[in-house]
Amino acid sequence: MARFIVIDRAKGRVYGDTARYGRAGNVISPADAAYLIDRRLGRAERGFGYVSRHSESASYDVFEVPSSSPDLARSSEA
Repeated sequence: MARFIVIDRAKGRVYGDTARYGRAGNVISPADAAYLIDRRLGRAERGFGYVSRHSESASYDVFEVPSSSPDLARSSEA
């Protein structure tokens, strides 16, 4: 499955990384990633829609991180 990193657009800080949640972090879409992180942080459920990457309506930027094989993983991927 994909790994996603969610960045708060207003603050420029990393909101969460699905890799931190082990098997639970195996999500398939950016919306699933943001929902998982909200749920794990105990935040209220909310809806997520898809908007253009150039839209001013988005609260988060979500990046998919390509997976690498374990023998090629760098220490920063831990």
